[in-house]
Amino acid sequence: MNMEKSDRWNAIDYVRKDIQASTVANAYVAAKNDPDKKDIWYLSQRSLLKSLILYAKYEFPPEKRNMEGILDFLQEYEAYARDDDDISELDQQFLSLEPRHPARRSYQLGFMKSEDRVRPSILISLLSTIDDYIDEEVSEFTSFSDFDLGDLGRRKIALYVIIPVMDDTWEGLINLFFVQMFDELYRVGAQHGAKLPQPVNFVLDEFPNLGKFTFYEKFLATCRGYGISVATILQHLTQLQTIYGKERAESIIGNHAARIYLGGSNKTTAQYFSDEMDKATVKVKTGSETKSKGKNESSSSSDSFNYTGRNLKTAGELLSMPDDECIILIGGLHPIVAKKAFQYKLFPGATEMFPKSQMNYVRKTSAEALRQFEIKEKEYQEYIEKKYPHRKEKAAKLEKERQEEKKQKEEDLTAAATAFFFSDDENTETEPIKQEEKQEVEKGINEFAFEEETAASTQDQSEVESEFAFVEESEEEASGSNSDFFFEEDDKEQKEEIDDESGFFFQEEDDDNEKD
Repeated sequence: MNMEKSDRWNAIDYVRKDIQASTVANAYVAAKNDPDKKDIWYLSQRSLLKSLILYAKYEFPPEKRNMEGILDFLQEYEAYARDDDDISELDQQFLSLEPRHPARRSYQLGFMKSEDRVRPSILISLLSTIDDYIDEEVSEFTSFSDFDLGDLGRRKIALYVIIPVMDDTWEGLINLFFVQMFDELYRVGAQHGAKLPQPVNFVLDEFPNLGKFTFYEKFLATCRGYGISVATILQHLTQLQTIYGKERAESIIGNHAARIYLGGSNKTTAQYFSDEMDKATVKVKTGSETKSKGKNESSSSSDSFNYTGRNLKTAGELLSMPDDECIILIGGLHPIVAKKAFQYKLFPGATEMFPKSQMNYVRKTSAEALRQFEIKEKEYQEYIEKKYPHRKEKAAKLEKERQEEKKQKEEDLTAAATAFFFSDDENTETEPIKQEEKQEVEKGINEFAFEEETAASTQDQSEVESEFAFVEESEEEASGSNSDFFFEEDDKEQKEEIDDESGFFFQEEDDDNEKD
């Protein structure tokens, strides 16, 4: 699969309703995990990813609403607190949202409810699931949608979906692509009186490779009314039964008006078509003959005829059927034995006359996709302008609460130290206390002092600005800035410089202070 020679598709673009975030999250997680084994890790990953998708939908600018943007977000903010009494940076981002915000509610009722000791494992599991999107080619392919899926029902389009033959890495996403396509076609149909302006025909060759659809039989039962026809093509029926089970497989087959048997070597498929072709009444001749030996030889014979039923074609006859024949079963009609129409014989030289290669394909963005993107940009600007005053006020409130908590912690440590080292009489020193207790208190004081020292240089900028980076970004975008979504380039350089100093933070001082 050559992603560079393909039109791009971003699944998050089609999260039009909040509930659709669950569908997308489940598809991403199921693509790398066993969907039949939905244990605590599977469900926790899905819950966290759903929250992140909802956050991206509402809080990211349109160009960052993709898996790369979510990975950047996770890379920027720690998902668990270093101090047991504190909350993580990721928690702060979600808690800065309104209490009824979809992303915050999903996060608080999901990932935030998990125990602190399992949070790292949940996050690592999710990162392992979506680490393919770190690849530059993959992240670019899923960063934007070059065409609108609804356009398939508005105008004539030929869409080719090329599936890797020996690699099932993207099976879950391919399945999600078709699920979103079906949803978009129904949405367009609903806008035009439950009928698509342009009829759509699906030729789903190698259907089992598209993964398992949760509602495929229901789609088949209703799609014809919208002007959608579907050809579901299998190697044999056993493939369908393995994925969907025998009952659902029969339901899927039964929702097709025509069934065509092209031949093959699978006994289950041959027996199915043999049974579906019904019975025929045939005349069977039976007879007997007797002879007697002796002086006068004599013989006699008698014939009788019976009528019995048999399959029009037995499974054995279908398995040995000539290669140029096929069986067609259409509801309300008798079974048809027909000759195959080989297209390369009917239209000789067609492939040479119209050569097509994916390697020559040039990616281009449709007008509808650009229009949808412009709408999202406008909606995002209006959303940020409306939320900015409230977010700014809440940022100040959260900062004040953190300062008060740190001040209280300092007072508690000071009081504890005083209680250990001094008596009630400030001028009288107590008896020496146990060395272990003294070391424990000193350790607590040193840890707090180190936290205060390292936080002093970055607290006013890193904590407040990173917590509400999306607000500042919106202002920079309005003035034509190309700065990063989460923090400015200067902040990036500062972070890199700090990292280079082996974890120590250095703050420059005035020359006068150095002399002192």
